Amino acid sequence: MARSFPRPSRGTALVTLLVVGLLGGHALRASPGGDLSNHYTDHLRHMAESQALVERGFDLYRQPYGEAARGLFPCPEHEGLFPDRTAPYPPLGLLLHWPLGALERAGYLAPATAHRWMTLLWLAVGLAASGLGLVLLRPHGRWALAGGALLLVPALVGSGANGFYDVAFMLAGTGALLALRGERPATAVVLLGVCAALHFRALVFAPVGLWALLAAWRAGKGRALASGAVAGVLVLTAAASAAALSGTLETIPADSPVHVSHLLRGKASPPAFLLLALGVFGYLLRHRYLWAALTVLTGALVALMDRSHGYWHVLPLVVPALVLAAERPASAPPAPRLWWAAWGWALVGALIAFRYPLTPYWQWLVDVMRGRVV
Repeated sequence: MARSFPRPSRGTALVTLLVVGLLGGHALRASPGGDLSNHYTDHLRHMAESQALVERGFDLYRQPYGEAARGLFPCPEHEGLFPDRTAPYPPLGLLLHWPLGALERAGYLAPATAHRWMTLLWLAVGLAASGLGLVLLRPHGRWALAGGALLLVPALVGSGANGFYDVAFMLAGTGALLALRGERPATAVVLLGVCAALHFRALVFAPVGLWALLAAWRAGKGRALASGAVAGVLVLTAAASAAALSGTLETIPADSPVHVSHLLRGKASPPAFLLLALGVFGYLLRHRYLWAALTVLTGALVALMDRSHGYWHVLPLVVPALVLAAERPASAPPAPRLWWAAWGWALVGALIAFRYPLTPYWQWLVDVMRGRVV
Protein backbone atom coordinates (compact mmCIF):
# COMPACT_ATOMS: atom_id res chain seq x y z
CA MET A 1 0.00 0.00 0.00
CA ALA A 2 1.40 3.37 -0.97
CA ARG A 3 2.35 5.57 1.92
CA SER A 4 0.48 8.86 2.02
CA PHE A 5 2.03 12.06 3.31
CA PRO A 6 0.07 14.89 4.89
CA ARG A 7 -0.49 17.84 2.62
CA PRO A 8 1.17 21.06 3.76
CA SER A 9 -1.20 23.57 5.27
CA ARG A 10 -2.08 26.75 3.42
CA GLY A 11 -0.05 28.76 5.94
CA THR A 12 3.04 26.60 5.43
CA ALA A 13 2.73 26.88 1.65
CA LEU A 14 2.36 30.67 1.90
CA VAL A 15 5.42 31.04 4.14
CA THR A 16 7.47 28.80 1.83
CA LEU A 17 6.42 30.87 -1.18
CA LEU A 18 7.29 34.09 0.63
CA VAL A 19 10.75 32.85 1.65
CA VAL A 20 11.54 31.57 -1.85
CA GLY A 21 10.30 34.85 -3.29
CA LEU A 22 12.48 36.93 -0.96
CA LEU A 23 15.58 34.88 -1.72
CA GLY A 24 14.91 34.88 -5.46
CA GLY A 25 14.10 38.58 -5.50
CA HIS A 26 17.29 39.36 -3.63
CA ALA A 27 19.38 37.28 -6.03
CA LEU A 28 17.93 39.25 -8.96
CA ARG A 29 17.96 42.72 -7.43
CA ALA A 30 21.16 42.80 -5.34
CA SER A 31 23.86 45.25 -6.34
CA PRO A 32 27.25 44.07 -7.69
CA GLY A 33 28.56 44.51 -4.16
CA GLY A 34 25.97 41.96 -3.05
CA ASP A 35 23.83 44.07 -0.73
CA LEU A 36 20.31 45.23 -1.43
CA SER A 37 20.93 48.93 -0.75
CA ASN A 38 24.15 49.26 -2.78
CA HIS A 39 25.61 51.22 0.09
CA TYR A 40 27.12 49.19 2.96
CA THR A 41 30.33 47.22 2.93
CA ASP A 42 30.69 45.00 6.02
CA HIS A 43 30.42 41.69 4.18
CA LEU A 44 33.03 42.75 1.60
CA ARG A 45 35.42 43.76 4.34
CA HIS A 46 34.81 40.57 6.34
CA MET A 47 35.53 38.42 3.27
CA ALA A 48 39.00 39.97 3.07
CA GLU A 49 39.50 39.90 6.84
CA SER A 50 38.79 36.18 6.86
CA GLN A 51 41.58 35.60 4.32
CA ALA A 52 43.93 37.76 6.40
CA LEU A 53 43.04 35.83 9.56
CA VAL A 54 43.86 32.47 7.94
CA GLU A 55 47.10 33.66 6.33
CA ARG A 56 48.38 36.22 8.83
CA GLY A 57 46.81 35.16 12.11
CA PHE A 58 46.02 37.55 14.93
CA ASP A 59 48.03 40.33 13.28
CA LEU A 60 44.63 41.16 11.81
CA TYR A 61 43.58 42.49 15.22
CA ARG A 62 46.67 44.63 15.69
CA GLN A 63 46.79 46.31 12.28
CA PRO A 64 44.30 48.54 10.44
CA TYR A 65 42.33 46.89 7.65
CA GLY A 66 44.27 48.59 4.86
CA GLU A 67 47.50 47.04 6.09
CA ALA A 68 46.18 43.67 7.27
CA ALA A 69 44.31 42.88 4.03
CA ARG A 70 46.73 44.48 1.56
CA GLY A 71 47.20 42.44 -1.63
CA LEU A 72 44.73 39.70 -0.75
CA PHE A 73 42.07 40.50 -3.37
CA PRO A 74 42.43 41.74 -6.94
CA CYS A 75 38.78 42.90 -6.79
CA PRO A 76 38.73 46.65 -6.00
CA GLU A 77 35.46 46.39 -4.07
CA HIS A 78 37.39 44.87 -1.13
CA GLU A 79 39.72 47.88 -0.98
CA GLY A 80 39.31 51.19 0.81
CA LEU A 81 36.70 49.99 3.31
CA PHE A 82 37.64 52.08 6.35
CA PRO A 83 41.30 51.18 5.82
CA ASP A 84 42.42 52.92 9.02
CA ARG A 85 40.27 50.78 11.35
CA THR A 86 40.99 47.44 12.99
CA ALA A 87 38.60 44.46 12.96
CA PRO A 88 36.65 44.11 16.21
CA TYR A 89 34.99 40.79 15.39
CA PRO A 90 35.74 37.32 16.81
CA PRO A 91 37.51 34.72 14.64
CA LEU A 92 34.48 32.45 14.18
CA GLY A 93 32.36 35.31 12.86
CA LEU A 94 35.02 36.25 10.31
CA LEU A 95 35.70 32.67 9.26
CA LEU A 96 32.08 32.25 8.20
CA HIS A 97 33.01 34.60 5.34
CA TRP A 98 36.09 32.59 4.36
CA PRO A 99 34.71 29.95 1.91
CA LEU A 100 33.08 32.40 -0.52
CA GLY A 101 36.00 34.80 -0.15
CA ALA A 102 38.44 32.02 -1.01
CA LEU A 103 36.38 30.97 -4.06
CA GLU A 104 36.31 34.55 -5.32
CA ARG A 105 40.01 35.05 -4.68
CA ALA A 106 40.91 31.82 -6.51
CA GLY A 107 38.86 32.87 -9.53
CA TYR A 108 36.23 30.13 -9.20
CA LEU A 109 33.48 32.72 -8.65
CA ALA A 110 33.15 36.11 -10.32
CA PRO A 111 33.33 38.93 -7.75
CA ALA A 112 29.70 40.01 -8.16
CA THR A 113 28.54 36.38 -7.84
CA ALA A 114 30.56 35.81 -4.65
CA HIS A 115 29.31 39.06 -3.14
CA ARG A 116 25.69 38.23 -3.91
CA TRP A 117 25.99 34.70 -2.55
CA MET A 118 27.49 36.15 0.63
CA THR A 119 24.52 38.41 1.29
CA LEU A 120 22.09 35.72 0.14
CA LEU A 121 23.53 33.49 2.86
CA TRP A 122 22.96 36.18 5.51
CA LEU A 123 19.46 36.82 4.24
CA ALA A 124 18.71 33.09 4.60
CA VAL A 125 20.13 33.16 8.15
CA GLY A 126 18.06 36.27 8.92
CA LEU A 127 14.93 34.51 7.68
CA ALA A 128 15.76 31.43 9.79
CA ALA A 129 16.27 33.62 12.87
CA SER A 130 12.96 35.35 12.11
CA GLY A 131 11.21 32.00 11.92
CA LEU A 132 12.63 30.81 15.23
CA GLY A 133 11.75 34.13 16.84
CA LEU A 134 8.14 33.90 15.72
CA VAL A 135 7.93 30.28 16.91
CA LEU A 136 9.15 31.48 20.31
CA LEU A 137 6.68 34.38 20.42
CA ARG A 138 3.62 32.67 18.90
CA PRO A 139 2.23 30.95 22.05
CA HIS A 140 2.07 34.31 23.83
CA GLY A 141 -0.59 35.92 21.68
CA ARG A 142 -1.10 38.96 19.52
CA TRP A 143 1.03 41.53 21.39
CA ALA A 144 4.06 39.26 21.30
CA LEU A 145 3.56 38.51 17.60
CA ALA A 146 2.81 42.12 16.67
CA GLY A 147 6.16 43.27 18.02
CA GLY A 148 7.89 40.35 16.32
CA ALA A 149 6.33 41.17 12.95
CA LEU A 150 6.90 44.94 13.14
CA LEU A 151 10.32 45.08 14.81
CA LEU A 152 12.15 41.75 15.00
CA VAL A 153 11.51 40.36 11.51
CA PRO A 154 12.23 43.53 9.48
CA ALA A 155 15.46 44.17 11.42
CA LEU A 156 16.67 40.62 10.77
CA VAL A 157 15.63 40.57 7.10
CA GLY A 158 17.10 44.01 6.38
CA SER A 159 20.35 43.23 8.19
CA GLY A 160 20.82 39.94 6.35
CA ALA A 161 19.91 41.33 2.92
CA ASN A 162 22.56 44.02 3.30
CA GLY A 163 25.35 41.68 4.40
CA PHE A 164 25.42 42.16 8.18
CA TYR A 165 26.21 38.86 9.81
CA ASP A 166 24.74 39.96 13.17
CA VAL A 167 21.84 37.72 12.13
CA ALA A 168 24.07 34.70 12.88
CA PHE A 169 24.43 35.41 16.60
CA MET A 170 20.69 36.14 16.75
CA LEU A 171 19.97 32.73 15.20
CA ALA A 172 22.19 30.94 17.73
CA GLY A 173 20.78 32.92 20.67
CA THR A 174 17.15 32.39 19.67
CA GLY A 175 17.84 28.68 19.19
CA ALA A 176 19.24 28.60 22.73
CA LEU A 177 16.08 30.22 24.09
CA LEU A 178 13.94 27.61 22.33
CA ALA A 179 16.17 24.88 23.79
CA LEU A 180 15.67 26.34 27.27
CA ARG A 181 11.92 26.46 26.81
CA GLY A 182 12.05 22.86 25.63
CA GLU A 183 13.99 21.85 28.78
CA ARG A 184 17.26 21.12 26.93
CA PRO A 185 19.60 23.38 28.90
CA ALA A 186 22.84 21.62 27.90
CA THR A 187 22.02 22.27 24.23
CA ALA A 188 21.29 25.89 25.13
CA VAL A 189 24.70 26.25 26.80
CA VAL A 190 26.52 25.07 23.67
CA LEU A 191 24.42 27.31 21.39
CA LEU A 192 25.18 30.29 23.62
CA GLY A 193 28.88 29.46 23.39
CA VAL A 194 28.55 29.59 19.59
CA CYS A 195 26.62 32.85 19.95
CA ALA A 196 29.41 34.44 22.02
CA ALA A 197 32.08 33.23 19.59
CA LEU A 198 30.33 34.89 16.65
CA HIS A 199 29.97 38.55 17.63
CA PHE A 200 30.70 41.00 20.43
CA ARG A 201 27.05 42.12 20.45
CA ALA A 202 26.20 38.61 21.64
CA LEU A 203 27.08 40.00 25.10
CA VAL A 204 23.37 40.81 25.30
CA PHE A 205 22.74 37.06 25.82
CA ALA A 206 25.07 36.85 28.86
CA PRO A 207 22.20 36.55 31.41
CA VAL A 208 20.69 33.76 29.29
CA GLY A 209 24.07 31.99 29.49
CA LEU A 210 23.92 32.07 33.30
CA TRP A 211 20.31 30.89 33.22
CA ALA A 212 21.25 27.98 30.92
CA LEU A 213 24.25 26.97 33.04
CA LEU A 214 22.16 26.90 36.23
CA ALA A 215 19.39 24.92 34.51
CA ALA A 216 21.91 22.46 33.04
CA TRP A 217 23.54 21.96 36.46
CA ARG A 218 20.17 21.17 38.04
CA ALA A 219 19.38 18.74 35.19
CA GLY A 220 22.65 16.80 35.55
CA LYS A 221 26.16 17.80 36.57
CA GLY A 222 27.91 15.63 33.97
CA ARG A 223 26.17 17.12 30.96
CA ALA A 224 26.45 20.60 32.46
CA LEU A 225 30.22 20.26 32.79
CA ALA A 226 30.60 18.88 29.27
CA SER A 227 28.45 21.55 27.63
CA GLY A 228 30.07 24.25 29.77
CA ALA A 229 33.53 23.11 28.63
CA VAL A 230 32.52 23.31 24.95
CA ALA A 231 30.99 26.75 25.47
CA GLY A 232 34.05 27.87 27.43
CA VAL A 233 36.41 27.00 24.56
CA LEU A 234 34.18 28.91 22.13
CA VAL A 235 34.05 31.96 24.39
CA LEU A 236 37.85 31.89 24.78
CA THR A 237 38.28 32.39 21.02
CA ALA A 238 36.33 35.65 21.27
CA ALA A 239 38.21 36.65 24.44
CA ALA A 240 41.56 36.06 22.71
CA SER A 241 40.63 38.37 19.84
CA ALA A 242 39.40 40.99 22.31
CA ALA A 243 42.77 40.85 24.09
CA ALA A 244 44.59 41.21 20.77
CA LEU A 245 42.45 44.27 19.96
CA SER A 246 43.46 46.01 23.18
CA GLY A 247 44.49 49.59 22.47
CA THR A 248 43.30 49.64 18.85
CA LEU A 249 39.58 50.42 19.20
CA GLU A 250 40.32 54.14 19.11
CA THR A 251 40.74 53.70 15.34
CA ILE A 252 36.90 53.54 15.25
CA PRO A 253 35.34 56.98 15.93
CA ALA A 254 32.85 57.11 18.82
CA ASP A 255 29.96 58.26 16.61
CA SER A 256 27.16 56.45 18.46
CA PRO A 257 24.89 59.00 20.20
CA VAL A 258 24.87 56.93 23.40
CA HIS A 259 28.51 55.87 23.53
CA VAL A 260 29.83 56.10 27.08
CA SER A 261 32.27 58.84 26.08
CA HIS A 262 29.29 61.14 25.41
CA LEU A 263 27.97 60.40 28.89
CA LEU A 264 31.20 61.74 30.34
CA ARG A 265 30.89 64.87 28.16
CA GLY A 266 27.47 65.74 29.58
CA LYS A 267 25.36 65.02 26.46
CA ALA A 268 21.67 64.23 26.98
CA SER A 269 21.20 61.02 24.99
CA PRO A 270 23.28 58.62 27.14
CA PRO A 271 21.60 59.47 30.48
CA ALA A 272 18.14 59.39 28.85
CA PHE A 273 18.95 55.96 27.41
CA LEU A 274 20.24 54.73 30.78
CA LEU A 275 17.18 56.00 32.65
CA LEU A 276 14.91 54.24 30.16
CA ALA A 277 16.89 50.99 30.57
CA LEU A 278 16.75 51.19 34.37
CA GLY A 279 13.02 51.92 34.30
CA VAL A 280 12.22 48.92 32.09
CA PHE A 281 14.63 46.75 34.10
CA GLY A 282 12.85 47.67 37.35
CA TYR A 283 9.41 47.09 35.85
CA LEU A 284 10.25 43.61 34.56
CA LEU A 285 12.04 42.71 37.78
CA ARG A 286 9.04 43.80 39.82
CA HIS A 287 6.97 41.26 37.89
CA ARG A 288 9.66 38.60 38.50
CA TYR A 289 10.99 38.33 34.97
CA LEU A 290 14.58 38.24 36.14
CA TRP A 291 16.31 37.10 32.96
CA ALA A 292 14.42 39.48 30.67
CA ALA A 293 15.18 42.34 33.07
CA LEU A 294 18.89 41.52 33.14
CA THR A 295 18.92 41.31 29.35
CA VAL A 296 17.66 44.89 29.16
CA LEU A 297 20.77 45.92 31.12
CA THR A 298 23.17 43.94 28.94
CA GLY A 299 21.48 45.35 25.82
CA ALA A 300 22.04 48.84 27.18
CA LEU A 301 25.65 47.96 27.97
CA VAL A 302 26.24 46.80 24.38
CA ALA A 303 24.82 50.09 23.07
CA LEU A 304 26.96 52.15 25.47
CA MET A 305 30.09 50.28 24.33
CA ASP A 306 29.27 50.39 20.61
CA ARG A 307 31.38 53.09 19.00
CA SER A 308 29.51 53.28 15.68
CA HIS A 309 25.81 52.91 14.96
CA GLY A 310 23.57 51.63 12.19
CA TYR A 311 20.17 49.98 11.89
CA TRP A 312 21.69 46.50 12.25
CA HIS A 313 23.09 47.54 15.66
CA VAL A 314 19.54 47.59 17.00
CA LEU A 315 19.22 43.79 17.26
CA PRO A 316 20.36 43.54 20.93
CA LEU A 317 17.41 45.75 21.91
CA VAL A 318 14.84 43.17 20.74
CA VAL A 319 16.45 40.32 22.70
CA PRO A 320 14.64 41.07 26.02
CA ALA A 321 11.30 40.40 24.32
CA LEU A 322 12.57 37.01 23.13
CA VAL A 323 13.81 36.21 26.64
CA LEU A 324 10.43 37.27 28.04
CA ALA A 325 8.78 34.72 25.74
CA ALA A 326 11.12 31.94 26.90
CA GLU A 327 11.09 32.71 30.62
CA ARG A 328 7.60 31.46 31.44
CA PRO A 329 5.54 28.61 29.94
CA ALA A 330 2.81 29.41 27.43
CA SER A 331 0.25 28.39 30.06
CA ALA A 332 1.26 31.45 32.11
CA PRO A 333 2.05 34.11 29.48
CA PRO A 334 3.18 37.62 30.37
CA ALA A 335 0.40 40.21 30.64
CA PRO A 336 -0.01 42.58 27.67
CA ARG A 337 1.56 45.46 29.64
CA LEU A 338 4.79 43.47 29.93
CA TRP A 339 4.93 43.10 26.15
CA TRP A 340 4.34 46.84 25.85
CA ALA A 341 7.33 47.37 28.15
CA ALA A 342 9.61 44.98 26.22
CA TRP A 343 8.70 46.25 22.75
CA GLY A 344 8.56 49.84 24.03
CA TRP A 345 12.15 49.46 25.22
CA ALA A 346 13.16 48.23 21.77
CA LEU A 347 11.35 51.07 20.01
CA VAL A 348 12.10 54.07 22.24
CA GLY A 349 15.62 52.87 23.03
CA ALA A 350 16.33 52.64 19.30
CA LEU A 351 15.07 56.16 18.67
CA ILE A 352 17.34 57.56 21.39
CA ALA A 353 20.38 55.48 20.47
CA PHE A 354 20.21 55.51 16.66
CA ARG A 355 18.16 58.58 15.60
CA TYR A 356 16.80 57.24 12.33
CA PRO A 357 13.70 58.86 10.81
CA LEU A 358 11.46 55.78 11.06
CA THR A 359 13.49 53.84 13.66
CA PRO A 360 16.28 51.48 12.59
CA TYR A 361 13.95 48.54 12.09
CA TRP A 362 12.77 49.76 8.69
CA GLN A 363 15.56 52.13 7.69
CA TRP A 364 17.05 49.61 5.24
CA LEU A 365 13.77 49.61 3.32
CA VAL A 366 13.77 53.42 3.23
CA ASP A 367 17.25 53.26 1.68
CA VAL A 368 16.04 50.82 -0.97
CA MET A 369 12.95 52.91 -1.81
CA ARG A 370 15.12 55.99 -2.21
CA GLY A 371 16.69 54.30 -5.21
CA ARG A 372 19.96 52.92 -3.95
CA VAL A 373 19.30 49.55 -5.60
CA VAL A 374 21.11 49.21 -8.93
